[in-house]
Amino acid sequence: MVFTESAQAIVVPILEAFVVYYHVSFVSQYTLDNVGIGISEADLIYHAIFILALFFQVFLAADALWRRNSVQIIGLVVFNFLSLAYAGIQLYQHQILEDQGTANADYNPKDLRFPKYDKDAPKIYYEGKMRPIEHSIIGLMAGFSVYLAIISYLLSKEFGWENYKTYSADIKVRDAYMNLTILQTLIKLDTFFIGSYALQLIPSKNIGYATEVLSLIEVVLVFVFGTAMLVMAWFSVVKEMKYLLLSVINIYTLSLIYWVWRVIAVNIIPNNQSSDPYLFTRRFLTFFLTTIIAFVIITIIYCIICFRNMKRGTYVLTVFGKSEKELESKNLDYLDPSSPRSKRQSAIHQQRLRAQERESRIILD
Repeated sequence: MVFTESAQAIVVPILEAFVVYYHVSFVSQYTLDNVGIGISEADLIYHAIFILALFFQVFLAADALWRRNSVQIIGLVVFNFLSLAYAGIQLYQHQILEDQGTANADYNPKDLRFPKYDKDAPKIYYEGKMRPIEHSIIGLMAGFSVYLAIISYLLSKEFGWENYKTYSADIKVRDAYMNLTILQTLIKLDTFFIGSYALQLIPSKNIGYATEVLSLIEVVLVFVFGTAMLVMAWFSVVKEMKYLLLSVINIYTLSLIYWVWRVIAVNIIPNNQSSDPYLFTRRFLTFFLTTIIAFVIITIIYCIICFRNMKRGTYVLTVFGKSEKELESKNLDYLDPSSPRSKRQSAIHQQRLRAQERESRIILD
């Protein structure tokens, strides 16, 4: 699986590099206005996000294999198909750049092969260069996606059986483990999509999303609060800190207000299209915002489920998978059996008893 993702992360970025080269060469034949510059910057950012997505898939694959995480393998397949959809939208974005980004630009060819009297000559030439490569990228992504789905199905069955054997003694623990791994995978996907959306705000001033000050404020807020929210979410899950997780639920819920507002604002089409700042980037922004909203809602649901499990005293990551030495370091022996214990201490104590029972059985056998 890692080899497949690595091959995809090598071949596709090489083809993307050719597209970027032709993109820059095409744009250099014109003197763009601010809107054209903004569209060109946005297009380059979309290329960068696409390449980052490919390397992010390598990380997801390696991490899933290392942790034997069947849920993350399924998440990887979903992410790969989203990347395929992204490749299709990217093709449309190029067409916008070629048709609209240079509409109000001054034709000033740097390449002698293009006559000064024919403004469309660079477009015709570079479309012939870029379009076959872009179609090849979509074809490769489709092929990799189907192959990855097959491999992931086989691996998820194998890893699922291993997890079943580990946690089958207690159905509640097994279900809690599954919910935690789903939540971990969701947080990783949230991190990529929220970070990618923040990158798309960089050309806000040139395209006309907002004034320079408001654009800067929005970019900073999305980066800072998004990072803080995701770090808190991850830490609350791996350490199974239920009250921190409760704070994460509240922050995620509040963030929904912003995401819903942005997707509505992006899709409000003014009567005068010439004053529409999202005319050229609407599809990309809508794709990312709707994906973020879907993932945030699902993340909130699984945060609530995991919080409920912790509230009921079902802990997994901080209890299971620990060595006997680590469990002894919790130093629970000093506690009198009749003295009160926290739910986490009780879970650790029960796991110690299970470990001792398993050792006793091995000795007897």
